[in-house]
Amino acid sequence: MIAPEQLKQEARRVLRRLAAPRQGLFIKGAGYAIGRGAESRVNVTAELVQAFARENWIVPDGPGRYVIGAAGRDFLARENGGFAAQHREMQDQVLEGAPVKVNAGESPLARLKARGLVDGVQFAAGEKLRRDFTLAQLTPRVGVNWEAPVVSGSRGAGADSISDIALMARQRLNRALAAIGPGLADLLFDVCCHLTVLERCEDVRGWAKRSGRVVLKIALDRLAVHYGMTVVRRHGKVRAWSAEAAP
Repeated sequence: MIAPEQLKQEARRVLRRLAAPRQGLFIKGAGYAIGRGAESRVNVTAELVQAFARENWIVPDGPGRYVIGAAGRDFLARENGGFAAQHREMQDQVLEGAPVKVNAGESPLARLKARGLVDGVQFAAGEKLRRDFTLAQLTPRVGVNWEAPVVSGSRGAGADSISDIALMARQRLNRALAAIGPGLADLLFDVCCHLTVLERCEDVRGWAKRSGRVVLKIALDRLAVHYGMTVVRRHGKVRAWSAEAAP
């Protein structure tokens, strides 16, 4: 039995490495190793892997392979800065001349693209949605509120007033989500805007493992069509794509 403090110490060591792009735990001898191939020199015992899996800090990603899960990223964030950092790593940036807060944490969509699970068009569409969400200066929330539109049609005053850039971004975001429709749009909002990993989305919705990838790809394709991106597919491969300039 591993003592709680030792487990946390080992979790910090292992999960920090697993949080890097394209890293995973794979079977090596009697235990596991971190990396993408046999050259990895970071070894992890099978007992530790089982303990991490029980905490849902790591999740299966194929036979004999684990990747960091949403709970693992939450653990790292708590260890590195408390509750606020658990949900986002914010940086000041300027988009279209407006100062905004941008989540510098790794995008789940970028990880899926790096693994070849979404194509360039789908990634571009998702990043466009995320950019409008950032420019819109919206407070993060659990999902899409379909009872109230993103844009109310009223500018308001005082603390409620927003810039023209933010207002236009909210309008574009609202049109995009409405075009995709409830369900699909809710998943896009969670993954592209809130940067929620697919494993967490599947757990919340009670979906089977990896089923979220299929739904996400359908939603991203519809989003690309809404943005005027033209995709030509033959034998399941993208042959060409183009995008019209955003309004």
